[in-house]
Amino acid sequence: MIHPEGRPIRRRDLLIAATAVGVVIALPRVRRVLQPPFEFQPLRRISGFRRLSGGSMSGAAAVFVGVDTVTEDQQRLRDNVAKNPCLAVFGPEGWSDDRVPIAVFTDYNCPYCPILSDLVIGLEAEGVPIRPIWHDLPVLGPRSEAAALAAIAAGQQDAYLPVHEYLMRTVLRPGPGPLVRIAETFGLDSEQFQKDVKSRPVAQKIEQSEAIAAVFGLIGTPATIVGRTVVVGDIDRDTLLRLIEIERSEPFDGCSQN
Repeated sequence: MIHPEGRPIRRRDLLIAATAVGVVIALPRVRRVLQPPFEFQPLRRISGFRRLSGGSMSGAAAVFVGVDTVTEDQQRLRDNVAKNPCLAVFGPEGWSDDRVPIAVFTDYNCPYCPILSDLVIGLEAEGVPIRPIWHDLPVLGPRSEAAALAAIAAGQQDAYLPVHEYLMRTVLRPGPGPLVRIAETFGLDSEQFQKDVKSRPVAQKIEQSEAIAAVFGLIGTPATIVGRTVVVGDIDRDTLLRLIEIERSEPFDGCSQN
């Protein structure tokens, strides 16, 4: 074999090149193996669930202040979450197959939330065995709440994820005009979409996410519940993949039936 510069390529050169490629491919897995083991702390109020402690997961992008007054309706929601946390967090599907459920709690004005959103969406597209469940937790004020309502309303017409991705990159301005543009862009029934944004069922989805956050102690966004493990704050790709592997290797019967 001849090198592009005209000199022969020796077998030794080929072996060195092949070894280098192998090392590059293996590096992510080696990094995960060499990283220190995770430290988990059990959640006091939620049997079977735990919290990941230490490392880059110690902080959050925005402090979750919750509702100012816990109404009777909100307290009832919290009680229901505590009684059946798997149903509240992961929905009726629970953890019924070989995919690890990942509940993602985001705010559309949270600086790190778009990164986490892209990471989770990308991993699912790559075939990583996960099932994302999205929870809108607007902790940063009225604009965050307006964006969350719009995304959830789009979900009433099976367009949650594309609108979610759009709003992660776009500031939703006040007024009906931006909602009309969203409807046109994503092929929604505009009139129905605008009605749903203001509807009680859509608002209740946010209240449900607030109740879950209160019960699980999610102090801010972003936050994730990966299988049985709560992570508050940012999480990088390698760490998330390690956590998914652990959750797959330790089936959680507590979420298999709802």
